[in-house]
Amino acid sequence: MMQPSDSVTIMTFNTWLGGEAVHDGVNKIARAVELSGADIVGFQETPDPGKAVAEKLGWHYYQNQEGRANCSVISKYPIIEAGHVEGMSAILTHIQLPSGQVILVADAHLYYDPYGPYWALFDNKPTDEIAVMEQEARGRELALVLRDLAPHLASDMPLFLMGDFNAPSHLDWGDDTKSLHDGYVVRWPVSAMAEEAGLQDSYRIVHPDPAAMPGLTWSTVHTPEHPWGDNPFEPQDRIDFIYYHGSRVKVVSSDVFVVGEPKGFGNHEDNEWPSDHAAVVSTFQIVTP
Repeated sequence: MMQPSDSVTIMTFNTWLGGEAVHDGVNKIARAVELSGADIVGFQETPDPGKAVAEKLGWHYYQNQEGRANCSVISKYPIIEAGHVEGMSAILTHIQLPSGQVILVADAHLYYDPYGPYWALFDNKPTDEIAVMEQEARGRELALVLRDLAPHLASDMPLFLMGDFNAPSHLDWGDDTKSLHDGYVVRWPVSAMAEEAGLQDSYRIVHPDPAAMPGLTWSTVHTPEHPWGDNPFEPQDRIDFIYYHGSRVKVVSSDVFVVGEPKGFGNHEDNEWPSDHAAVVSTFQIVTP
C-alpha cells in the first residue's frame, strides 16, 4: 500500500529588477508563475513586485524587509512562520501543505560580483586561486544560510533551498565537461558546501549528465553574442538552483523554464519573459509522516 504524500512544485525565479527591464513586467512575472504550474515560488530581485504578484494570484507572501532585501516567497499554501538570515539576502519560510505537514522553504540571492567564471575564462586564474576567491565572494554568504538551516537539516524536516547563487556547480565543471570550460575543472565552493551539508541538487539528480543536459540559466538575454558589460563574450552557466533535503522527499521532475523566445540584451524590452535568468521548476513527492 502506498504511503500518503503531498506533491509540490517549486520554482526559483530571478525577476531581473522586479520585471522593470521589460514592458508590463509584473504582469509577465505573474503569467510566468501561472504557466509554470508552481505551488511555491522563490523570487530574487523583488524589492516590491513579489507582493504585487502574490496579490494578483491570491497567494500567500513573505518579503524580507531587512538588509539587502530582495528575496520573497509566494505560496498557494499558508506561510505559517518566516524570517530572514542576518547579514545577507536570504529568507526562511515554513509552509503548511494540504495534508497538514510543514516544510521549510529557504530562498537566497548570493552576491554577483566578482563572478567566478570570468576569473577562469577571461583572467586564466589557477583553480586554487579561483576557489579561494569564490569562497570569499559567496561561500561566506552561503555559510550564513547553512548556519540557520543546520537545526532543520539535523531534524530531517522536508527542506528546500533555492535561489540565484551567482556561481556554477562543481557537478557541471568536471572532467567530462572541461572542453566546454577551456580545460578547467573547478570544485566550486558554494555547490560543494551545499552538497557537504546534505543538500541534493534537484536538477542534477533528474539530469545527471551535464554535457547532455547543461540546464543553463544564465543568461536568457546576455547570450554569448550579447555579453554583460565589456566582456568579449558571455559564459553560459547554470547558476540558479533548487536544493532539497529529507528522507521523505523525492524529486519527480526538474526543468529549466522560460516563456517564449527572449531576444538578446538591447532588444529585450518587449520580451514575454521578464528576466535575464531562466527559472528552474522542480516537482517533489513528500511522504506524510
